[in-house]
Amino acid sequence: MRHALVLVAALIVQAPATVRLQVRVFDGPDEVTPATRVVLFKAGERQGAVAESRPAMALDASVAAGLYDAQAIRESEGKVVSIRWAERLVVMPYPDEEGFHLEVINFRTEFGALQVKRQAADALDAALFPAGTHDTEAARPLGAPGYVLFVAPAATYDVRVSRKGSVAWHAAIDVPRDRTRFWVPR
Repeated sequence: MRHALVLVAALIVQAPATVRLQVRVFDGPDEVTPATRVVLFKAGERQGAVAESRPAMALDASVAAGLYDAQAIRESEGKVVSIRWAERLVVMPYPDEEGFHLEVINFRTEFGALQVKRQAADALDAALFPAGTHDTEAARPLGAPGYVLFVAPAATYDVRVSRKGSVAWHAAIDVPRDRTRFWVPR
């Protein structure tokens, strides 16, 4: 019996974790996911896609934890308008993400994304402002189940979070170039 438990524990440890990966695509601040097909490959491999989005839908697939390359193919009137590669995307089962991982690909290289996670069933109102200024929002919030997304030029921002009647400011939140930052306000 003891050997059977050790064997089961070893198999559990060795089994790769799966993560639900969603990829959304933008051209600057504008979402172009419906006009873009995304093909996902293991990092460094360009043969044998791991997953591919359907027309007019975001890539949403369960994948093994690991490193991936994604090819975004934007089309208009049946013709390819542009292609963008996002390489070495780290998809891991991070505890705060609870099995769901979002990646944003932007056709403009100076942009990045900030994913602000909602806590449980709490309503979350978030706003993004240029660092040190709190009068004009830097990007519009894009709501989605479980999170709020900001797509903005890569820079440092201040974030205002309102929930349950209280307001908190969080200074110097980095939106990285060509990447998606996941952030949970505390």
